[in-house]
Amino acid sequence: MGKGNIVYHNLRMNLDNEQHRRVHLVLSDLNTDVHKSVNQFLIDAADAYINRLAGDELTNNDKPKSGECLYVTREDLEKMRREIRDDLQREMIIILGSALTGGKVLAMPEARTENVNAAAGGTEEDTDADETTVGLASSWG
Repeated sequence: MGKGNIVYHNLRMNLDNEQHRRVHLVLSDLNTDVHKSVNQFLIDAADAYINRLAGDELTNNDKPKSGECLYVTREDLEKMRREIRDDLQREMIIILGSALTGGKVLAMPEARTENVNAAAGGTEEDTDADETTVGLASSWG
């Protein structure tokens, strides 16, 4: 009776195929002083190959789900384009508003206030801008 912790996989080689013939020649004359056995050599070779291919849909578990898309759709590209355009528009409003107020920074997110103030040579106290300038800068977007 067989052991429950051992599985068998058969390997068939066609000696008319050059690649198969090379593998057969190596396996039939394998140096067992270096490699424990043909079985262990094949396990080591397969393991090295599997590790090199990690994440390349090697098994059925790596396949995308039936509804999952492997490519970027036009809708995805359009969404990314709109996000980039909106971010660029906000940045331009901030830069133009800053230029119109003589280097003073308009109201903007805190993380960017320090960077723009440092670049303009100002302080956080310079962030006060008149409502007309802010209104004009906002109408550009």
